[in-house]
Amino acid sequence: MAIVDRIPELSEKELESFIANAVRLKDEGSTAQKQQAEELLPLLSAALEERRAERVATQVETRRVNTRKRAEAKATKA
Repeated sequence: MAIVDRIPELSEKELESFIANAVRLKDEGSTAQKQQAEELLPLLSAALEERRAERVATQVETRRVNTRKRAEAKATKA
């Protein structure tokens, strides 16, 4: 299975690791490694940004729900 096919399955941590390796190979690898790294970097970066945006959206929604629950609990006590 090619790395490109695995991108949707990778975690944020794995994506960060792949990006670090791709940057290193882009600078220090063989010609084939440099080419593959240059092809993968935009895909990996986009996937990482997407994961981070999803995580932030989930955190915002969780805060919103928790705030609403605390307000309802406070109103019930009063």
